[in-house]
Amino acid sequence: MKKSFISIIIVSMLLASLVPNVVLGSAPASDRLMLYSSLPVTQLDLMVGMFNKKYPNITVDVFSADTADVFNRAQVVAGVSGGLVLGGSLENFQSAQNLFTAYTTTNAKKFHEQYAGAAFTPIQLHVSALVVNKDIAKKLGVNVTGWESLKDEKLSGKVAYMDPAKSSPVVEQTAFVTNFARAIDVASPSAPSFVLNAVTAGQYAVGIINEEKAIERRMSGANVDVVYASEGVAMGASYAGILEGTQNEENAKLFLDFITGKEYQQAAADMLHQRSVRKDVDFGLKGIASTKNLKALDVQSMAMLTSLQSAAR
Repeated sequence: MKKSFISIIIVSMLLASLVPNVVLGSAPASDRLMLYSSLPVTQLDLMVGMFNKKYPNITVDVFSADTADVFNRAQVVAGVSGGLVLGGSLENFQSAQNLFTAYTTTNAKKFHEQYAGAAFTPIQLHVSALVVNKDIAKKLGVNVTGWESLKDEKLSGKVAYMDPAKSSPVVEQTAFVTNFARAIDVASPSAPSFVLNAVTAGQYAVGIINEEKAIERRMSGANVDVVYASEGVAMGASYAGILEGTQNEENAKLFLDFITGKEYQQAAADMLHQRSVRKDVDFGLKGIASTKNLKALDVQSMAMLTSLQSAAR
């Protein structure tokens, strides 16, 4: 009986020594999240930093690349290890919708109406704005109010633009801005820094650029205005989606809920000057239009119109 009792103790000790290994082996799987992102590094850093401050026990791994490479990677991992895809247009996600699992964040009821019913989750709005050198515009005698006003002959050779594809994944938005620039004889896009510096210095009177860069330059003290076209602004959104077969799917949902929540969206507006998808988050800056007051133009028909204008020239 004594020998039997000792044997039981030894077996129990062996089992006890194995339990921590099983727990430790499974813990990382439940406390990790894989992101596939085409977002700018500053935006991604803010997201992950704020998320980890609130959820320090979840390790976030990131695959960062352009949109095409991100979706190519998504093809490989969907149904295997999965993950959360951040960035890309609605069309990007719709064309690969078989790779994703359905999920509607509880924050959807707070989104602007035109984005609330999307099959995928909008995470940021993109707006193409006009940055105007006030001194040069006054000197030329022009009043820049929108797209049509840029056709004023006094502005010939005085308008620059950045490639909208560098700041927005929305194909229609890119097509409109590019075709419009060609219609007013702006031959090719320039880097955002060139557009901002050239307009600030007076080399150009107007720049067509992504909104957050224009806001940033005005807030730096430059004598420029941020103008939202009276005919309507070129606007769209970037999206996110959870891949099929995602390990730790609950962590992916948690991250998606967090970045569409008011805390992160307000921080992105305040720190990165990014326009929020939420109705209860805005800039609160004088001269910067609130989202509810922005008129979004029909970029598809406008792009077609500017294409015809370009051909006519």
